[in-house]
Amino acid sequence: MTIKKLAEFQAGIFEDAAKTSANHGMAYVDMNAHLLGMAEKGDIAEGLIREEWVAAGISPVRQLLHAEGITLGGLNATKCDVFFRGNANSIKGADVVFPILLQEMFEGNLGINAGAGDLTMTSRPGVAGDTLYPLDMRPPVDQRLPYPENVVTIDDLVSLTVGIDGDGYKAAQINRVDGATTMGRVAEGADLPLYEIKLGDNVVRVYKYGARVKFTYEALRRQRINQLAVLMQNMAYDEYVRRILAALDVARNGDGNGNAAVTTNAAGAWTIQSIDEFGMGVAYNARVGLDRYVGDLTEVQGTRALCYASTGAVTLNPDQLAMYTGMAYQMPDGSPLKLAPKGSLLDGSKTLLGWNAARALEQVIENGSQIQEQARQISNQTQEFTMSINIGYAKPWANSFQAFVRP
Repeated sequence: MTIKKLAEFQAGIFEDAAKTSANHGMAYVDMNAHLLGMAEKGDIAEGLIREEWVAAGISPVRQLLHAEGITLGGLNATKCDVFFRGNANSIKGADVVFPILLQEMFEGNLGINAGAGDLTMTSRPGVAGDTLYPLDMRPPVDQRLPYPENVVTIDDLVSLTVGIDGDGYKAAQINRVDGATTMGRVAEGADLPLYEIKLGDNVVRVYKYGARVKFTYEALRRQRINQLAVLMQNMAYDEYVRRILAALDVARNGDGNGNAAVTTNAAGAWTIQSIDEFGMGVAYNARVGLDRYVGDLTEVQGTRALCYASTGAVTLNPDQLAMYTGMAYQMPDGSPLKLAPKGSLLDGSKTLLGWNAARALEQVIENGSQIQEQARQISNQTQEFTMSINIGYAKPWANSFQAFVRP
């Protein structure tokens, strides 16, 4: 049956989308992409979702709602009661696609691009003017909360995102069987050096994370959709920080396969010379160049203090001048210095954690594990919406994270 209007949408669309995504090995269930696919196959009437509007940044779900006269932004934004049955203002079918809109609001603020097919995992929060929120569909003032520039991000800590089937994952690791680390010259007829790629001994666990949102009927009648969008932004922001804390834990302590960060103990307080020699030692011994560093507030303050002029000094030395370059915090060698959010395992650890961003963590998501559901509770006159996802972190490169610890 071809769907000709919003009222004809059924709740089974979510099960269909999850099944399709999982079958194609997609880490995220992109409901907007599913709607667009339905339109391309003729399951949605021609003109109800227009590809040129999608290309202009107006998502399929927003087009469906706009066709029913639902205004998503501005001073005259529609109230949320249109999405819930049992009241005079409800619009049939709007309740079915409401979770799709919330998913877009939530994941858009994680920086996940809903127009990228299987959703490239760039987890930086959205910025004003991006194509997910065209000017004619958002309030006059973009209220999305920017992430602090000098705080570590998931983009810093994760090299790639993979989708898996099931709740366990083993990251592959490559090792030279005879212990050497380079391709070797061999005599004619001799065996070539053997590299072995195998999975870690222990399974990396992928855990379920989620939240519930409960609306009272009074809130639904009075709150507008653009107000709800700001609340979803706050939820996405909290989830983003949670993922950073989880990733930092794996980066420092490993994923259970004996791959904690390699630790070097400093002889004393941080100095430009000691930090420079630490990075030099890692490059020499581990053959890995460190191009990212992170620490808690105390360590970042202490490292930044190295760029300040000493008492009585008139000029700064070249290393100090280099650390002042640009707005971002820098190490003496110019590498980015990032601040770990409060509550991370680095708090009070006297540790600077350095790594190579090209060999960081794997973010692991169970295929099709996103679930959005809603239910109406008549007994207490509330409406609940839930969303969850199964996600974890693996560490395929044992020596890519290096810890420098002061006494």
